[in-house]
Amino acid sequence: MFTGSSDSNDRSIEQSRPYFRLQLFGTKNTVESIINRLHSMGFVDRVYWGKPMPVPGVEDEWVSVLQRRW
Repeated sequence: MFTGSSDSNDRSIEQSRPYFRLQLFGTKNTVESIINRLHSMGFVDRVYWGKPMPVPGVEDEWVSVLQRRW
């Protein structure tokens, strides 16, 4: 039975790949509009953005996060 590597320097390929993270803040309509605009410019598909969610404690403030690896 395989129990894994005992080498503490052993990393998955996914962890070592470079990534970037973008966060969009604004009204729900603004966040959705910017996501659509970035999609239409060919920057990234809409499906890679997180679902816009309200920011706790801030009225009419929403956030969506994108994290991509390449």
